[in-house]
Amino acid sequence: METAMDNETESLQAWTEVNHQSEDYNPFVKAPLLTRATRFSLCRTGREPEQVRQSFVVFRAKGTTEWEDNAPLGRIEAMVLGDDDEEVRPTEVINLGVDPADFLTMVRQDAESTTFRIDWYHGEVRVEGAKKTDEGYKVHKADCADGKPLTCTLTPDKEGDSFTLELQLPFSGFNITGEDGAMVVGDLTISSDELDKYTYRFEGNEDDDRFAVSLDDLAQSYQYIWYEDGTLSVRNLRKKMEKVREQAAQGKLSELLQGSRNALVKHKDTRWRIIVTKALQTEEAMDLNAVDLCRMVFTRFQTTDVDEDALIQELIAMEDHHYFQWMWLKSDDWQHEHLADLMGLDGIEQDQEKMMQLALRYNQFERFMQKLRRASLDEVGPVQADALQMRNNKRKIARCLKRLERHQQGEESLWEADLEEREEQLLFFRSYHSAFETVD
Repeated sequence: METAMDNETESLQAWTEVNHQSEDYNPFVKAPLLTRATRFSLCRTGREPEQVRQSFVVFRAKGTTEWEDNAPLGRIEAMVLGDDDEEVRPTEVINLGVDPADFLTMVRQDAESTTFRIDWYHGEVRVEGAKKTDEGYKVHKADCADGKPLTCTLTPDKEGDSFTLELQLPFSGFNITGEDGAMVVGDLTISSDELDKYTYRFEGNEDDDRFAVSLDDLAQSYQYIWYEDGTLSVRNLRKKMEKVREQAAQGKLSELLQGSRNALVKHKDTRWRIIVTKALQTEEAMDLNAVDLCRMVFTRFQTTDVDEDALIQELIAMEDHHYFQWMWLKSDDWQHEHLADLMGLDGIEQDQEKMMQLALRYNQFERFMQKLRRASLDEVGPVQADALQMRNNKRKIARCLKRLERHQQGEESLWEADLEEREEQLLFFRSYHSAFETVD
């Protein structure tokens, strides 16, 4: 469910909020649409939103002043009726006048194109870049590969102005999409901290069931073979098509790259040359202090009725953003003296009951920190390196193991390592986890 609200409502007393439901979506249209299921709320400053029936909502075409009970076609405004002369800011919605699920349906797909049908009896339909055929609209994959949006323009026969919708079509074969859902192809240079915003998808069939990925300047080569159950069989081209593992037919691009800094993806006549650059060295990503992190966790832990599992998941997610691991912490980092001001230890000797309560709370925190370290130790990447990758990267693995060993022995501190070293440490620990199984 998605909530849309005008960003300028903070200074207003009342405004309209639209809460789109699952029925408001067509999988091939980017924006949600107005239906009978759409819910509206009246929001007021300092009060909880008040959900109302759609009969208490009025509509008007943008640029007009007359409100109506029935929604006109197009990009329009909707407003919940307030009390008496109360001024309520409207919100924007899109009304097609047809059920979203029936508006656009797929006819057929192949490696080069997608054909779809649009049913809209209210006026003229035009799809930029599409060829009109007896079956519907045909769009070639190559025309969308540069990330250019596919736009549909609708012009009502009667009242109302033309309006546009951005379409998002599936294509057979292999595709890489960016954060905005647009397909990309050719040479890609992606920062490592942006990599997880890119996804891959392979839509196969009997005549098109495989693609190849080469990693680390062609040192490793794999063929991915599609199965009807939505999985890919990963075969090692360097070892007579030996099966390495199975992998989902769609997921994060990082799962295909497996920690490599460069890759070449081949599908039929199309190529994707991918280079992953180092993360930007921001001050936020570099300044890490073990004691400060423990103090931050203790403050969060003291929250009433804290959900420990949810908090651990939230903290583990910080590892990817700041390039560190909670497993680097040592028990000395969260000793009493580092938390004294947060625990309120001043004058505690005179209050035995409070001393016992704080001792119990600290013991609970101690157990939580050990649980957090264990979660960090167990956090692995979705795709693990195979034996060939382990051999090809044995020097880097050994370097990471040595660095971790020296940290544990107090000979050096990973907290003081530069961003590139921390990033490498996190990457190899997650993706080559079997090499680190002795670490505790």
